[in-house]
Amino acid sequence: MAKTPIQVTPHRSEFAAYLTFKLDLVKSEMLRQANLVYRKEFGLDVRSLRLLRAICDNPGVTATGLRELTLVEKTILSKVVAELIALKLIRRSIHPDDARHHQLWPTKRGTELRIASDDLGHTMESAMLSVLSPDEQNNLNRLLDKLAKEFLANAGQKED
Repeated sequence: MAKTPIQVTPHRSEFAAYLTFKLDLVKSEMLRQANLVYRKEFGLDVRSLRLLRAICDNPGVTATGLRELTLVEKTILSKVVAELIALKLIRRSIHPDDARHHQLWPTKRGTELRIASDDLGHTMESAMLSVLSPDEQNNLNRLLDKLAKEFLANAGQKED
């Protein structure tokens, strides 16, 4: 006798009520959609563009500074920075105050790509959030800014 498949419903999946699950779901789907478009248009994914944008916004930033700004893990950051250098979107120079460190600078091509990707990113984000009213979008951003500020302020504090 064949078994009847169990129907998954919200009240049977209590894990789905957790905010962390909801945030992860929204983040994952937004990243998936954005990566499809960004890879097609620019040959880069969201993480690569995030790092490029941070370098454009903070010319001369060190890898350590970039990691602190973007929260990208050190080995992944190193790999993506190397790819951005190979693509001639950024360049690296020795830090004038400490030869053990390098500064990262956007190239003209990197700056142009950043501007184009920003335009596309704003358009995609608007489309993805169109299910929310403008007031709801503003409230969501305000609440996420408040949470992000708190979490970032405590990011350096680790339990012993």
